[in-house]
Amino acid sequence: MNAPKPKYRHTVMLVDDEPGISKAIQRILRREGLNILTAQSGPQALDMLKNRETMISLIISDHRMPEMTGAQFLSQARKIVPDAIRFLLTGYSEMDAIIQAVNQGRIHRYLTKPWQDDDLLLQVRQALEQFELTMENKRLLALTARQNAKLKELNHGLEAKVAERTKEIEQKNLQLSALNKELESSFHNTVRSFASLLQMQTPILAGHGRRVSAMAREIALEMNLEQNETTNIEIAALLHDMARLEVARSKHLIPVSQWSLEDQEKYRQHPAEGQAMVRLIGKLDHVGLLIRSHHERCDGKGFPDGLDRFSIPLGAKIIAVADYYDMVVHLEKDKNEAVIAYLKKKPGAGSMNKQILLKKAAIQFIKENSGVIFDALAVEAFLACLSQKGTAGAREKEVGIKQLKPGMVLSRAIYSAKGQYLLPYDTELSEGYIVRLRKIAEGAGLGPIHVLLN
Repeated sequence: MNAPKPKYRHTVMLVDDEPGISKAIQRILRREGLNILTAQSGPQALDMLKNRETMISLIISDHRMPEMTGAQFLSQARKIVPDAIRFLLTGYSEMDAIIQAVNQGRIHRYLTKPWQDDDLLLQVRQALEQFELTMENKRLLALTARQNAKLKELNHGLEAKVAERTKEIEQKNLQLSALNKELESSFHNTVRSFASLLQMQTPILAGHGRRVSAMAREIALEMNLEQNETTNIEIAALLHDMARLEVARSKHLIPVSQWSLEDQEKYRQHPAEGQAMVRLIGKLDHVGLLIRSHHERCDGKGFPDGLDRFSIPLGAKIIAVADYYDMVVHLEKDKNEAVIAYLKKKPGAGSMNKQILLKKAAIQFIKENSGVIFDALAVEAFLACLSQKGTAGAREKEVGIKQLKPGMVLSRAIYSAKGQYLLPYDTELSEGYIVRLRKIAEGAGLGPIHVLLN
């Protein structure tokens, strides 16, 4: 059986005071391709180890030698070449020497004299394989240590780069977030400006969209809807009646049942036409759906599509409640139906203040038609808003130009004294806005200024 090819050019040291023993072992190992060093005493061998120019893989030492025993020599040799494999040659009767060598020199194996050549060769081969494994293990450990040190250095640098990059990304995200917020604010202000301009064309409905929008937003917040959905509801409520402005100019206070069939049909189609007006604006797709459905009823008798309670979008249900309340209380449309129904239950209420009567009549009508015309959950949230915060109109006040302060929020759009549109409602006043408004007030003059109460 062929021995495996060694990975190293091994050097074996033979230490024996009898040259014949060393020569005999040399003859056995001559075909192994080994570099062999010989010494005739322990001190001589130690000197050779100290001055060696090559790595020693295996030391085979006789035990009985003058000046220094094999056990003593191997004990000191271990300090010089700790990785070398150590063999001790002993006679059969030298058990005490073997124990001493194991304890002091930590020999790996002992060989008895006389030996079997094949056995000796096998032992040497195995010892050299063991040495190669030891060297490979040390090499791998050293390599691992170097790589770990390098990885640690790289990781430290990488962590620094990641931290730096993360900081840059966070800063970019903050900038993008601020930019998106600014764009979103500009978009919403554009929508509000558009709504204010439309209402200028129909004074009868002035403030209606704004009030319905503010109330619908309060209801949505009471129902804990997500911010994006709340914003869509707010915008849809602001624009919900923009397609009925033409009809509203001439038919506002006349019951729908007394309109011509043509006008009735126009009125019933205005939600769909309102959706069509915003359809081409990508960000208003959902808003358009809410506008289309705000006249649907839970009993399926609404228009334009006759949807049942399960098919009507929640935002449209919210707008329907806020729209009806504002129509009765502020525009006095459909007030007769609501007031008559209220006075039937409260006969003595006819003498109360008109505005209070309209509010109570509208609230009672909404309550009684919860689950029929209006969505029950939307009605519940609406009533909670009234009891906790009051209506949108009750949360604003008119102020003079000298009372304006940065941070105030407009509850209505601002116009010049000549009717020129200046700022949309829901604008937060800055020092710059206030300075410009004061200049306009000194010149052309300003219309009324309304701000939200804190």
